[in-house]
Amino acid sequence: MIEIPQGWSGDSQRIAKVFKFNAFGGALAFMVEVALYCERVDHHPEWKNIYNKVWVELTTHDGGGVTAKDLALAAHMDEVFARQKG
Repeated sequence: MIEIPQGWSGDSQRIAKVFKFNAFGGALAFMVEVALYCERVDHHPEWKNIYNKVWVELTTHDGGGVTAKDLALAAHMDEVFARQKG
């Protein structure tokens, strides 16, 4: 059984969260920093951005649902968000 990180919703198949920023620039900076991390670890989110919000869904397709990779990426996203929100 997967333990869903605090602030995230979902189940053993996928976890999701919406990150809200003050403006588009904050959302874009978040996505760029997270994208560079994703390239390093070769694990990529399903996400979209509209103005100051970033919607994220994480799952490991070849892993059959949420795996340690998703939990690590969720933790990284939370860390980046906390730091950028100041």
